[in-house]
Amino acid sequence: MKGPKGPFSFFTNIYELGGALVPFDEQIYRQLRQSMQNAGVARDLLIGHTVFYKETTETTMIDSLEGVVAGVASGSVFVAGQQLAGRGRKGRSFVSAPDSGLWATTYYELEGMKQANQVTMVAALAVRDAVKLASGLQADIKWPNDILVGSKKLAGILPDLKVTGDHATVHLGTGINIRTPETLPTEVRDIATSIHGEGYSPPSIEELLACLTYSLEVRHVQSSSAPDQLWEEWSENLVTIGRRIRLSTPNGDVTGIAEAVTNSGELILRTDEGSRESYSAGEVHTIG
Repeated sequence: MKGPKGPFSFFTNIYELGGALVPFDEQIYRQLRQSMQNAGVARDLLIGHTVFYKETTETTMIDSLEGVVAGVASGSVFVAGQQLAGRGRKGRSFVSAPDSGLWATTYYELEGMKQANQVTMVAALAVRDAVKLASGLQADIKWPNDILVGSKKLAGILPDLKVTGDHATVHLGTGINIRTPETLPTEVRDIATSIHGEGYSPPSIEELLACLTYSLEVRHVQSSSAPDQLWEEWSENLVTIGRRIRLSTPNGDVTGIAEAVTNSGELILRTDEGSRESYSAGEVHTIG
C-alpha cells in the first residue's frame, strides 16, 4: 500500500487495514491538529475548531444549516458516519455508505464577495490537498470542483453560499471516498473510485478531516492574501482545459473546446459554431 510522504508523514493510520472505521474520536482528531501546530505547519487553525459528529444523519448540510440557527461559531464542522439522503450538484443523490468515506459540511464566514467568488477554487484545491496529505494520492480537478483520479470521481463538493449585503458565509459540503463499499452498484463503481481503491492506505476519518480543515484554512487565507496565486493553481490543475467537451447548462447542451477559465471561475468555451462563450455553471462531459 502506498502512503503519504513529505512534511505530513508524521501522520499514522489509526486503524488496521480491512477493519471497520470506529465512530469519530475527537481526541485523536485534536491530537492530529496539535501535531500540525507542533510541526510548525500552522500557528493557529480556526476552521475545524469544533466538530459535531453523528453516526447517522440525513445530510451534514442540513445539520450545518440547523447548527447556524442554533448559534454555532464560524469554523464549525458537521461530520457523519453515514448520510441517508446525501445530495450532490443539481440535487443528485450522493452515495455515502457507512464507514466508507468522510462526509462533512464546514461552515465559515467569508470576507465579502471577492472571497465568495473564489469558494469553488478554495474548496477544490483544499480537498485535493487534503487527499494528498492524508494518503499520498495525487488527484485532479474537473471544472468546476469535481475531484478525479483518471476518469473516476474520488470526491464531490457542494458549496451553499449565503450572502446578505457585504456579509457572506458558506456551508461547504464535501464527500471524499476512502473505501469502495462492496455493495456499491456496478453503474456507480464504473464512474467512482476511492483512496483505498487506487492502492493507497486508507486514512482514518480523523486524519482526513484534520488534513481537510488545515487545507481549507490555508486556501481560505490564500483567497484573501494571494487570490491571483490561488486562481493560477486552480486553473493549472484543471484537467478540463484543452479538452473537447459537452457542457450541460440550464439553457441546454453546448459542445466545443474548453480553452481557459477567468479569475472569477467562469469556463471559456470555443463552441463548435466558432463563438467564444463564458459559463459560470454547468456539467462537463468529456468527448473522446
